[in-house]
Formats: sequence, structure tokens, C-alpha cells
Amino acid sequence: MMMTSGEAVKYKSSLVAFKQILANEGAKSLFKDAGANILHAVAGAGVLAGYDKLQMVLLGKKYGSGGE
Repeated sequence: MMMTSGEAVKYKSSLVAFKQILANEGAKSLFKDAGANILHAVAGAGVLAGYDKLQMVLLGKKYGSGGE
């Protein structure tokens, strides 16, 4: 495994890390900062939807299964 910033490796594998975090901090700690990630994903989806809408309004491009 790769060492980061000169610190010793804490866990042997992802499974060991998962088990220790679950035992020491509880299941709730696995979802810490999930709200920020969800907000980031929603913002990204909004950008894509806005871009498609802008193309439709300005350039008349339409997307779908119409085959055109």
C-alpha cells in the first residue's frame, strides 16, 4: 500500500478499514458528509439540464428517440 504524507498505514485492506470504522464510530459515521455529496450531484445535474434547455431554446436542438 502507498504511504501518504509520511504516516504509517492504518489499515491492511478496505474491508478491515470498514469493519474498524463501523465498530469504533458506528454506522452513522459512514454517511458523514453524504449531504454535501448529494448537493454536489444535484447541482451537476442542474447544470446539464440547463445546458440542454439552453441549446433547445437558442439552437433548436432536441434530444430523444425521434431519430432526427
